[in-house]
Amino acid sequence: MIRTRFEVMGVLAVPLGLMLALTDLPLTLVAHGEAQSSHTKADVSFSEDVTPILEGKCVICHGGPDENGAIKKEMELDLTSYDALMVGSEFGPIVEPGNVEDSVLWMMIELGDMPQEGEPLTTEELEVIKTWIAEGAQNN
Repeated sequence: MIRTRFEVMGVLAVPLGLMLALTDLPLTLVAHGEAQSSHTKADVSFSEDVTPILEGKCVICHGGPDENGAIKKEMELDLTSYDALMVGSEFGPIVEPGNVEDSVLWMMIELGDMPQEGEPLTTEELEVIKTWIAEGAQNN
């Protein structure tokens, strides 16, 4: 028979520790109640939120037609579709799903290196791209 709150905590600690080990969640997230299921719906939609930004700011050099109608793909990067974006450039993938800081796409736009022509992305557009990558860069 369990008699003290310490004995109760001891009985609960082992199953809780096992659950945390199996789910691979960082303890800090669990402790702060911030753990989320990987099956949650993303807040940012590629088709509704990201595509308009890419079409408005990036496709002119990366997948869109030039003045003669030929498709222009600087650095062999095509941003006209999700699949093309995920292939990346001549140097490889430019998006690391769930990892904003290692995503070349994010680095280039955050630093202001892209777009080279036209207006830079707004704060809101930057936040959309950042959130989309952080949420796993889903094709939604």
